[in-house]
Amino acid sequence: MQNLYWRPARTSRIVHVLVALIAVAVLFSAERFQIIHIQPHFDEKLEAAQRMQRGMDVIRTYRIRNVSALDTEVDPTNSGLIGFAASNTTTNTGSLEAKRTTTNPNWAGAVVDLLLRAGVEPGDLIAVGVSGSFPALNLATFVAAEVLDLQVVSIATAGASSWGANIPGLSWLDMERILIEAKVISKGSVAASLGGARDRALGMPRSGRRRLRDAIDRNRVIFIDTSDEISSIDKRMEIYAQQSGGRRYSAYVNAGGSLVSVGPKDVKRIYGPGLILKPHPRALQIDSVIMRFLTDGVPVVNLSKVIPLAEQYGLPVEPTELPAVGEGSVFEKRDHNRSLIAGGLAFLLLSLYGLLKLELGARIAVLGSRKRRPLERMI
Repeated sequence: MQNLYWRPARTSRIVHVLVALIAVAVLFSAERFQIIHIQPHFDEKLEAAQRMQRGMDVIRTYRIRNVSALDTEVDPTNSGLIGFAASNTTTNTGSLEAKRTTTNPNWAGAVVDLLLRAGVEPGDLIAVGVSGSFPALNLATFVAAEVLDLQVVSIATAGASSWGANIPGLSWLDMERILIEAKVISKGSVAASLGGARDRALGMPRSGRRRLRDAIDRNRVIFIDTSDEISSIDKRMEIYAQQSGGRRYSAYVNAGGSLVSVGPKDVKRIYGPGLILKPHPRALQIDSVIMRFLTDGVPVVNLSKVIPLAEQYGLPVEPTELPAVGEGSVFEKRDHNRSLIAGGLAFLLLSLYGLLKLELGARIAVLGSRKRRPLERMI
């Protein structure tokens, strides 16, 4: 004869609540107790970020004492590296969101990572193209190269888009000199063009072009004075070759969006930010400094499209206060503890088995209920 036993006709709400609480506890534990993975070359990245922060302090102090006060609404982190909306040395419009996003010393750690991924080694020679539009990215590039013991040949554009180094009397070339005097970096750019339209600042007031030329002269760099973009590209490649002493470049770093460095807007859309190892087929017919290095087999670190690049490295977009050195996934990454997750899921399954299959839930429901639920006969 078969045994008879009794159980509630329906699963109790108490059982549902218990199962939900266990599931939530497992999920909370998985998210709360993650593993922190220290990223490779942590020390070099941290040193570069520390040096970049010092460079930002130097520029901010110089600007406040000698040039202009800071606008905390425009530059909420008080970086000193956000310029004006417009000035007579402004080449074109620029994104304030992108400029604010770069005012973070941890960008130097990201540049260290990109250079190492490009395969550089201590003592290597790299070519750099910097734009006055992104002084923070320029600073990140120079200090990253210093930390990695790389030799740099840099060519700059003296002009800048809005919110960049467009403050008359404090161009990017002036910032380079100030940083060298403070021993933040050991060497600046060897040459510079005016930048902007046709790399000659066409459309800029004559007074602005004169100021840019004065900046080039007082900082004693070679003036790239050409009639069109192709001539400017030729001149830049000639200078890079002359300055290399016959050595091969291990990488080219593009900081910003200079027309001659990257190419027109159509090409800028093709190339993403970060490391580029080979030319894109659709850009082969459009000349630029990037294209010439890529076709020669030189890897390119493209510091453009700032927002996606920031998200890639866990750097905040438009920080409202200066981030602490060492923050971001470039330094450390959080990952779920797989052992903890596996244990939590196993516990959840055992709980379900016990509460439903072994009738523990039914017994709890009967004991915990003031009013006994209707029972059904089970065989």
